[in-house]
Amino acid sequence: MVNIGDMIFQILMLLILIGIAGVIIAFIIGLKRLIQKQGANEKRLQRMEQKLDDMLKNKES
Repeated sequence: MVNIGDMIFQILMLLILIGIAGVIIAFIIGLKRLIQKQGANEKRLQRMEQKLDDMLKNKES
């Protein structure tokens, strides 16, 4: 017969492993979103720089 304490210990270990995997997955998803946000910010900055360049060119001419 299997020891009840041993079964409980194995179930707890399984739950802990699932929890660790969940934390790792959440971390990866968060990193992906952060990288995407950074890319969007860079694009916005490039557009603003382009507008400023256009404004300067219009003033010069």
